[in-house]
Amino acid sequence: MAEGSSTLQIVNTLLLAGVLATTLTVTCSNDRLEQQVIRLSKSIDSGSVGGGGGSGGAPVHAARVAGDPSPVVASGWGGRKANVTYVEGAVPNAPLRLADKPRPQNDWYISRSVSVPGSLNFFTSNEGLMTRITRVILGRMIEIDNENPTQPLPELATRWDVSADKLTYTYFLRRGVQFADGRPFTAADVKFAFDVMRDPEVQADHLRSEFEDVESLTTPDPFTVVVKYKKKYWKGLVSVGYSLRVLNKGWYEEQIPNYAAEFDIADFSTEPGKPGFADVFNEIRIPCPGAGPYYLASKDDYNDQFIAIVQNPFYFGTQVHPTWYNFVQQRWVFISDAVAAFEAFRKQEFDVTVVDSDRYEDQLKDDPTISGISRYFEYDHMSLGWSYITWNCRQAPFDDPRVRTAMTHLMNRKWLLEELERNKGTIAVCKTKRIYPNYSNDLVPHAFDPERAKELLAEAGWTDSDGDGVLDRDGERFEFEFKVPSGRTWFQRIGGALKDACAGVGIRMDVRPLEWSKFIDDFYERRFDAVCLYSQLPDPWIDPYDEHHSSTDRPRGGNSPGWRNDEVDTLVEAMRLEFDAEKRIAMFHRFNKIFYDEQPETLLVHGTVSVLQNNRFEDVQVRPTGLRNFDFWVKPENVLHK
Repeated sequence: MAEGSSTLQIVNTLLLAGVLATTLTVTCSNDRLEQQVIRLSKSIDSGSVGGGGGSGGAPVHAARVAGDPSPVVASGWGGRKANVTYVEGAVPNAPLRLADKPRPQNDWYISRSVSVPGSLNFFTSNEGLMTRITRVILGRMIEIDNENPTQPLPELATRWDVSADKLTYTYFLRRGVQFADGRPFTAADVKFAFDVMRDPEVQADHLRSEFEDVESLTTPDPFTVVVKYKKKYWKGLVSVGYSLRVLNKGWYEEQIPNYAAEFDIADFSTEPGKPGFADVFNEIRIPCPGAGPYYLASKDDYNDQFIAIVQNPFYFGTQVHPTWYNFVQQRWVFISDAVAAFEAFRKQEFDVTVVDSDRYEDQLKDDPTISGISRYFEYDHMSLGWSYITWNCRQAPFDDPRVRTAMTHLMNRKWLLEELERNKGTIAVCKTKRIYPNYSNDLVPHAFDPERAKELLAEAGWTDSDGDGVLDRDGERFEFEFKVPSGRTWFQRIGGALKDACAGVGIRMDVRPLEWSKFIDDFYERRFDAVCLYSQLPDPWIDPYDEHHSSTDRPRGGNSPGWRNDEVDTLVEAMRLEFDAEKRIAMFHRFNKIFYDEQPETLLVHGTVSVLQNNRFEDVQVRPTGLRNFDFWVKPENVLHK
């Protein structure tokens, strides 16, 4: 026993040294890592490390769902087995274990994006890049299988139960998990996140509709979360389990007074729902130290040039996935000019970038420098939706479905698919993915047909009454502004094509590129006539309620076009209650037909992603969830960034 205790002491001392090195290298803004190292040191000295779990501990539980083991429709992603290996003998309630990793942790992974997101606060922003960054910072109770995305897997919850009436969901939390600042994770943090989302003054309207039928979320003990619904919801298990990101309650309680002072907010609260809480929370643009594999170590690491996140030394996943998240830092750099970006890529200043298909085919494919340092990937993935134009249905002229349908006839989607996408994709008709059974493949895309557009516009009362070449109605000329994000010519080329087609039928359209922060703010606040964007699906369980129920038509809400239709409201409400997949699919097809007939948005194409990635990475795979970097790595001789 003495020899074993001595060996354990040596291992624990080495563990402490590793933590100290990490702490000295990257210091959290509030010194919580340093405090945790002190506590851990005391635990080692007293021989109490392990958090009460002993040397063996409890096994990591597999997910268990009573009554309804598969709450989702067949996805078409394939039914392969979960690509997860639990470590034999892992102790889920140990406060920290830095597992031996067979792969080197000696490089950065640097991505390029066009523009910096306006915020990294998951609860007040809905930007795609923000979502991708915070997915590795903020934890959630349930994850999805990267090989079969409709299969829920345990994450911060090790298992769950569903009541027979499908109104109560009980999640049993993983013990011993710590946030990146060393604070312990408990059910109180899940409750805090839920209360933040429910605070009506918090700018989380884009999230709330998914949880509006939740009656209560309670925490009977520190490791149990009970969610009760007022009525059934077919996505109930994954709605709270997967969609709700867990926040670090202690960090906000500590930091909100500091931010209140910074923003000169005298009356504030650290409790969601109380006056003054949202005033401060809405101003916080950085993510809290989460339970994910990375964290933002300093506010200075989020700026106009780059965002950098570093490994969380307390990440529980080192027990569960010992070969995952190999990069000591992930970084995003922002280069808006395409020419400058590819010069930087040639110099290997960053590792991965999305590239337009036409640019790759016409310029980069035969570039010897590019082909010498990189690999080209082209694929579809779970989160990739469709490009689209949103018409503001709240105001003329786009409050008339005939006008919106005419605009769809003026958008040459065949040209877009062939010229810009180089036939890598399909013309979009429905707001779902073609591999799903709720896609209505019998609906034929509205053709590019200016003459039919003229007929529809005339039916809606838009004619050139004064012969000046511009359509008018009741003294108002048909003129509108088409807003697009600047920095990517793809959007501007779509705008240019539509502008030319509009001019041909007597419509005056101005294309207005906007810097991203201005563009997204105008979009959130509904200051637009029409905008062009690309959708990103938050999960594989598609529910049209959030984006098209009339109750979500509000600033920052999901119903961005402001489309209101009584039958649609009835349909999407009924779909939420229906657990029978076939019946729910039939309702979805009816929704698709109404959307097709009224065109609140002109869906453009279901495209693919074209990506260039530096070729030094090993074991790179494209999965149904995309080209994710959680398990590939770099040989020591190929390291570029230190």
